[in-house]
Amino acid sequence: MKATLKSMIAKGMTAGLLAGTFLFATPKKAEAAQVNIGVQIGAPVVYPNGYYGRRAYYERLRLEQARRAEIARRESFIRHQEWMRHEQWVRTHRSAPYPYGYYGR
Repeated sequence: MKATLKSMIAKGMTAGLLAGTFLFATPKKAEAAQVNIGVQIGAPVVYPNGYYGRRAYYERLRLEQARRAEIARRESFIRHQEWMRHEQWVRTHRSAPYPYGYYGR
């Protein structure tokens, strides 16, 4: 029994030693430095969708900003008109003695 156990341990140690040897013996991948150089001659590339390289992109941005400003101005005007109507209603009902034709409040 002892000989069998000793031989199993020896085989396991040998297998581990061989696995470690193969692991460290494999060559490393080359880690070469990479250098990228970009050279452009001529006008910038216009992409198919035509976003950043064309004047139309900035024109669309300007028009969108103007549209949003106009919407905000209109909404502000409408809010002011509603506020004025409410203030008029409050003044009318505060100053008139019996606005609806009945006595008492």
